[in-house]
Amino acid sequence: MTLNRWGLFFAMCFVCMCTPLSASVASASENIADAAALTICSNQGLPAGYVVTASDVNSACPGIATYRWTISPASNGIQACFGSGYPAPYVITGINTVSSVCAGFQGGMTLRLPTNNIAICSPSVIWDPWVITGNGITTSQCGGYGISTIAQASEGLAVCSNTPIPSGWTVTGGSSSVQCQPWAIQTLHRVALMTSGNGGAAIQYRRVGDMAVRTTTPDT
Repeated sequence: MTLNRWGLFFAMCFVCMCTPLSASVASASENIADAAALTICSNQGLPAGYVVTASDVNSACPGIATYRWTISPASNGIQACFGSGYPAPYVITGINTVSSVCAGFQGGMTLRLPTNNIAICSPSVIWDPWVITGNGITTSQCGGYGISTIAQASEGLAVCSNTPIPSGWTVTGGSSSVQCQPWAIQTLHRVALMTSGNGGAAIQYRRVGDMAVRTTTPDT
């Protein structure tokens, strides 16, 4: 009988010790989530790495065309206000031109990290070293804006002529293609450096398109 009483006593103590611990862990998790989201006024500017996730008119942010912004660090799949700044290398993969939580903006947008052959909306920035490999007609996915597919630059890749060209790359050719409509399709090449010794000055050739253009640098 005495053993049973001691067993009950230790069990009650264990429950008492664990309950505050669980509660404190849950509270800490909530505090971390709250710390990630901040509230600022629109005239303060957006900190680097953050996006605006909500915007409203509030007395805490007085002034004409001044809004209270809720901001969060950018993350894959985050819903942000369309027109909010956003950091590299995120791309816009969806646009909703109607939003009840983004006052002063043009709606909402979805941001994702780029992957090969991902479909992005035409207002999106295309970061180096990504290139456009296809264009499509406007879709509901992008709220009436055009849509494109992108991929990382690679030798011999077929790209559309409306693509930005990453540093260290060039394109050759050009022909019509359904894949790139209404732009032409071209071939992407790495800009190669070739050397040819001849005594004295060092001769180098830089590949530009289909031509090897000579440059000369003095010996060191």
